[in-house]
Amino acid sequence: MSWIQNLLSELSINSASNFWTIFILLGGAAYAGKFFFKNHNPTFSDDQAKIVLGAILSLLGLLIGFVLSISINGYNDRQKTEENEMLVIGSALQRTQLLNSPQKDQAEKLLHEYLDARIEFFNADNLLENKKWRTTSTEKQKQLWEIAVTEAKEAPNPVINSVLSSYSDLYLAQEKTSVSWRDQIPKIVWALLIFFAVVSNILIGYNARQEQKMNLMILVLPFLITLSLFIISEIDVPGKGVIHVTPDDLLSLKETLVPVMKK
Repeated sequence: MSWIQNLLSELSINSASNFWTIFILLGGAAYAGKFFFKNHNPTFSDDQAKIVLGAILSLLGLLIGFVLSISINGYNDRQKTEENEMLVIGSALQRTQLLNSPQKDQAEKLLHEYLDARIEFFNADNLLENKKWRTTSTEKQKQLWEIAVTEAKEAPNPVINSVLSSYSDLYLAQEKTSVSWRDQIPKIVWALLIFFAVVSNILIGYNARQEQKMNLMILVLPFLITLSLFIISEIDVPGKGVIHVTPDDLLSLKETLVPVMKK
């Protein structure tokens, strides 16, 4: 049962509230449709309602599948940027060895601090922390750039140019991560998904209007739709949650640098 505990620990308050908000909305729409049409005679027939319900559910299924593919692509992009940052930082650490001794020690320290800042960026669970660690890493990159520029002015050569290039790549990699660290699904698409979901559940309630009891079967479709939308939102929104990008590659790089740092 440890996996359940791990899942619950990753489930933030916002994630849980989003799930229950959508489920209550869709479940309420189903029951509202049931009791409204039970007390009011509709001007359309059951066959017409079933045709419309089938069409709406088909469109909703297509929308969910399309939006899910968009969110997965965004998640994959964030994973690739994290891997790219690990490669760029590793390359910068190697080329730092080309600097002269005083600058080399200072640059290595800054790179370790830069690596820690990038790890914290990926572990941050809100936008304020993301902004804080992004600012910190940007400052460290600027300091590294200044060290390389100073040495390049004193002794310009192809070797120091490679160091400058590696420090420039740090900034480019960070900016690529920032670009991917955004919601991929527009709000209008979310509104369209919710609209289709509400209408389909109202029609589900219409089909169940003859039932005398408050049967729970009417909640099956709201639960499945809610679960689908919840998974999409967890994949699409960067940061903490059930599904999020973790800095595994950066942590692996940090572990390999521990013996060097101790020395």
